[in-house]
Amino acid sequence: MITKDGPLLELTQMDTGILFYHLNDERAYFEWLARIPCVERYQGEGRRGLVVYLKRRPRKDELRELIAMCQRYGVNMRQLAKFETVANRKWLRDPQKYWYEAIFGTPTGNERRNVSDS
Repeated sequence: MITKDGPLLELTQMDTGILFYHLNDERAYFEWLARIPCVERYQGEGRRGLVVYLKRRPRKDELRELIAMCQRYGVNMRQLAKFETVANRKWLRDPQKYWYEAIFGTPTGNERRNVSDS
């Protein structure tokens, strides 16, 4: 399946902007990535940067891990929006969460109202 952000089960540029402060920091990043159950493999692909191939859509905890990893290492989170589903929309689109603007941009007044009303 192809979404507006590219193939659903691919994350690109997962290394753009990362500054590793030590070899162990870099090792920790790749070990963390490898431990996320939905990650099948990853590889550098030139202009597409580090591409992460997923076995399937991330489950709730896996998506939270990807969000945390992107936050920790300063990776652009916009492409994570493609994993929004009816089942995760309420927590993923909560404008009070630290990841909201990084994934979806500035919340509209309607989004603020909908979360507080629920």
